[in-house]
Amino acid sequence: ELARTIPLVTAKMSDVKFMFIGDGPLMNDIKKMLLENKCLNKVEFVGWVQNDIIPAYLNLMKLLVLPSYTEGLPKTLLEAMACGTPVLATAAGAVPDLIREGETGFLLRNNSPAHIAERIIEVLSNHGKLNYVQRMARALVVEKYTYTKAVERYNNILKNFYVNS
Repeated sequence: ELARTIPLVTAKMSDVKFMFIGDGPLMNDIKKMLLENKCLNKVEFVGWVQNDIIPAYLNLMKLLVLPSYTEGLPKTLLEAMACGTPVLATAAGAVPDLIREGETGFLLRNNSPAHIAERIIEVLSNHGKLNYVQRMARALVVEKYTYTKAVERYNNILKNFYVNS
């Protein structure tokens, strides 16, 4: 769906570039579709990258877009937020527990290319809101999702377990 979105976005925002990180069985179909829509030059295909390099790519992005049909809690969202990269994601799984619209990120109501394109254009056009979300998202990750905070939560769970046993 994101690949189908690209021609819609670039028709209205010619300076936007997209980056696909990862690979999969649909990659050749995506490239063919982008070539047919004359926007292959608007996309960088990075392929698979090692975990320790991911923050460097996230820091290059103005917006991470994650349209999904099903999710748990995507680690990618936490990584992006920790890097100060705003997120636009479908409200699937635990995503709405982490992303609060216009505060810690942006939500997609559905995965239609028209809606995704509309939201990308809307979000990228509002620099003030984008900067605010960057700060709030990073603060949330630092406050609740660091290794130290996870250890504290597990310690509290274990203490309560032993006290109540």
